[in-house]
Amino acid sequence: MSTFDYYLDKALDLGKKSYFTSKAQQKDALDYLNRAYDCLRDTKVRKGSTPQERWLETRDLPMFLHYVKEKHRTVFENLSIDCDLVYKLVQCRNEYKNFDIVKPTTKYDKNTALNTGHVVQLINDTVGYTKEYPNESQRNLEHYIGKDLWKRVSYTWHFVTNSQGTKFIRVFWFLDGNFTKLSKILSLRG
Repeated sequence: MSTFDYYLDKALDLGKKSYFTSKAQQKDALDYLNRAYDCLRDTKVRKGSTPQERWLETRDLPMFLHYVKEKHRTVFENLSIDCDLVYKLVQCRNEYKNFDIVKPTTKYDKNTALNTGHVVQLINDTVGYTKEYPNESQRNLEHYIGKDLWKRVSYTWHFVTNSQGTKFIRVFWFLDGNFTKLSKILSLRG
């Protein structure tokens, strides 16, 4: 069973950069904060003895973190819930809602790609220049894949537009005439 600390740590870990790389990451961070709030709500101490009294004590307790307002401070105090902690969660949630969404870059220069293992992206980009610079593209691909292996490799490519309107190049790679993933070909280059 996950605890308050677990959910809070996950939320803080996602928000430590002061920005998110996607709306999904922001949603996950907000969800972890809401789950942490749920853990706090579940620790309430009821003082009423009858079910009606207990219900009256908890009916004003906000169900979700985004409903928490300053007017609920007395409700939290009556149920022995740490008010400061709840309002820190609210503050954190408001900060996370205002964080920017910064999309990661996908283009790599040649040196960075070779050092970080993004060779597949670099090779697919190089194929895109085949029409404009056929000799240079051929030479670069031979360099990246290896001279011996290059003799056994062929490819076809075409432009693709996905449902969101993003345009990119799709490349089909063949090793000895059989459809093969580029990562498999690169693993054979030794």
